[in-house]
Amino acid sequence: CLQSTHQLLPLCGRLPTWLPWPRCPQALVSGQFLNTSFAGPRYIKPAQQSAAGAGAGASAASPSTWWQLDLGPQHRLLCNYYTIRHDGSQDGFVRSWVLQGSNDMQHWLDLRRHLNDSAIRLPGQYGSWPVSGPAASMPFRAFRLLLLGPTQSRSSPWVFCLSHWELYGYFHKLSSTST
Repeated sequence: CLQSTHQLLPLCGRLPTWLPWPRCPQALVSGQFLNTSFAGPRYIKPAQQSAAGAGAGASAASPSTWWQLDLGPQHRLLCNYYTIRHDGSQDGFVRSWVLQGSNDMQHWLDLRRHLNDSAIRLPGQYGSWPVSGPAASMPFRAFRLLLLGPTQSRSSPWVFCLSHWELYGYFHKLSSTST
């Protein structure tokens, strides 16, 4: 049985209750927020190439940064909207990222892709987006926000600075026989 919920797991904060749902503030900023949350880069080596195809820099690691949420093996969310909030830093505004969903945390499906998105441009600012298309009709156990390119930070371009993120949609628990 699917249950409707307007807000799932507000990790570090909440939007004001006076905002209508679905909440889609593009420039909402307030003074109360966590200003130290970030995900730093992990350096991933590319798959091994054949000796003939290996060139200079072929084994260089590339940065990969993400935030990940696992609802657990018995829970699923059919996500139709999400919100992120930049932390209090004066730079590091995210521009290219993707919201992904997975049921095994090995294979990820893109739910919403952002390329050169300048919606977040102030410290503490919220940004909200719908999830549409075929992905909006599939429930997932896990979600992640994956950085696709560097942020606007000059000193730490692969640090994904968020105060919190929220997922909206239909949340349900699987029966014990349907794992």
